[in-house]
Amino acid sequence: MNELLGRNLLAIVLIFAVAMLGGLLPWRFASTRRSEVYLGWGNAFAGGVLLAAGLIHLVGDAVAGFADLWPTVDYPWALTLAAGAFLLILGIERVLPRVSRVPAGSAALGSDPESDSIVAAADESNRYPYLLLLTLSVHSIIAGMALGAQKSVAGFVAIFIAILAHKSAGGFALGVSLHRVGTNFSRARALVTGFSIMTPLGIMLGTGISALLDSTGAQVFEALVDAIAGGTFLYIASLDIIREAFIPPRDDRHIRWVWVATGLTLMAIVAIWT
Repeated sequence: MNELLGRNLLAIVLIFAVAMLGGLLPWRFASTRRSEVYLGWGNAFAGGVLLAAGLIHLVGDAVAGFADLWPTVDYPWALTLAAGAFLLILGIERVLPRVSRVPAGSAALGSDPESDSIVAAADESNRYPYLLLLTLSVHSIIAGMALGAQKSVAGFVAIFIAILAHKSAGGFALGVSLHRVGTNFSRARALVTGFSIMTPLGIMLGTGISALLDSTGAQVFEALVDAIAGGTFLYIASLDIIREAFIPPRDDRHIRWVWVATGLTLMAIVAIWT
């Protein structure tokens, strides 16, 4: 138990620090064409990592978990939950927010749609960024719960790598976008802090709920959050990060494809030990 709490606390500190650092870097270094290119490559890599983490690790582990719990039940519960989570994030990001998309070229190349939406909200009202940030934080909380519920070290490492990739790239994209629309530093810091604490909050929830359950209950909980988190990972990877990395087509699209493939391959190799 002490080892489990120790690694979760370490993950909380590192994830929060990486997200804050990425989000506040644009105020330290002015946005340039070169930084935008690097951001696009980083997002492409993060997309590959998240795609593999969702499909190979989280959904795969959920399928195995439900099979162990109810071997006689011939219904794809893990896949159904993952599909439901995919639809949930689709509704939260694309249906509920009453904000317009940022026009092409107004945000960093390859930037995360999370930050694009926040930029559009910031132009309309001071309260919209916080509302939008709250809805877009659902993915981070669910991912954190999946990490906190992990019992195996290998599974923990795989999800941790995926979360770090997303929080660093997403945090930097958020910071660049806020910087470009002239958001003052104190307000931007509050938004970035909100983005940064969502995953640590999810980790604490996942750890706490698992600790309150017996062994069977903890196994059910882990399978549930793995399936749900897997669905959110697949959405963020496919309809957000990877899609935005290639639409509209860019001159460095071949390099971006290599970065996506590299991220996916890395996580596929990690699966050998999980």
